[in-house]
Amino acid sequence: MHPRTCAQGETAILNRKAMMVAIKLGITVLLLAAVLAYVDLHALWQRVRSVDPWWLLWAWCCLVVGYVLCGIRWAWMAEGLGLTVSMPRKIRLYFLGMFASLFLPSTIGGDVLRGILLAKGEGRTGAGWQATASVLLDRINGLYALSLLVSLAMLAFHWPLLWWLGWFGGVAAMWIGLALYPRLHDRIPARFASIRSLPIGDPRLNVRWWRSLPVSFVFQVLIVQAHVFLGMAVGLHMSWAAFAVMVGLVGLMAFVPISLNGLGVREAGYVGFAVYFGADASAAAAMSVLWLVVLSLASLPGAVVLWRVGGLRSLR
Repeated sequence: MHPRTCAQGETAILNRKAMMVAIKLGITVLLLAAVLAYVDLHALWQRVRSVDPWWLLWAWCCLVVGYVLCGIRWAWMAEGLGLTVSMPRKIRLYFLGMFASLFLPSTIGGDVLRGILLAKGEGRTGAGWQATASVLLDRINGLYALSLLVSLAMLAFHWPLLWWLGWFGGVAAMWIGLALYPRLHDRIPARFASIRSLPIGDPRLNVRWWRSLPVSFVFQVLIVQAHVFLGMAVGLHMSWAAFAVMVGLVGLMAFVPISLNGLGVREAGYVGFAVYFGADASAAAAMSVLWLVVLSLASLPGAVVLWRVGGLRSLR
C-alpha cells in the first residue's frame, strides 16, 4: 500500500476516534448537568463534607478485595484457554486495567490494555486471541453473576408484568445462549480460524468457568455492600435489595460505552433509582461522588504497575 494512502487511513482512524471522544464528552457533560440541575447542591455538599472516613475505608476494603478476586478469576480463564499464567501478575494487571479505565484516555481501554499485556508478557508470542478471549470471558462471567444477583434482589419488589417478562426473558436467553454457544462455536466459518481454534468446549475451560461464577457473585455482593456503606455515610436510606437492584442495573447501563469511562451514566442512574425507591436525590448524588473517590483510591495500585511496565510511552 502506498505510504500516502496509509497516512490517510491512519488520519481517518484518528479523526473517528476524536469524534467518538467528543460525542462521549458531550453525553457526559449533559448527564452530569442534568443531575446537578435536579439535586439540591447545598444538601449534596453538606452530606459529602460530613462523611465519617471510616465508611470510605470499609467501602475501599470491599472494592480492593473484589479486585483481587477478579484477578484470580481472570487467571483461571487464561489457564482454561491454555495460557500459563502467574496469579500475582494477573492481579497486578487487573489493577492496572482499573486504573486505565478511570485515568487514562478513553481510547486506551482498561480491558484492551490488560489483554495486550497478557499476550505480550512472560515471553509469549502468538497468544493474542487467547488473551483477548480471556478478557472477554472474564467480563462475561461477571455479567452472568451480576444478572443473577439482580434477579434475586428483584424478587423483593413488585414490578409491572412487562418488566418481569422482559427482564427474566432476557436472562433466560443469556443462559440458553451459554448452553448453545459451544456447539455454535464449532460452526464458525473457516475464514475465522483463529477464533474457531479457541478451546471453548475444552473441559478445563468449562471447569474454570463454573468455578469462577461464585467468585464473580461474591465480587458483585462486595460492590453492592461498598455502596451500602457509602449510602449509610450520606444518609441514603434503602434496603439492601434496593441497593442491589440500583447498583446492578446501573452497572449494566455502564457496559454501554456512551460516556467517558461511565461518568454521568452512574450518577444519573444512582439518582434516578434512588428517587424510584423513595430515597433522597441529594443523598444518592453524594453517594455517587464518594463512589468515584473510592474507585480512584482502590485503583491507585495500578499506577504503580503502570510505572513498573514503563509508563504510557511503553504502552504506546
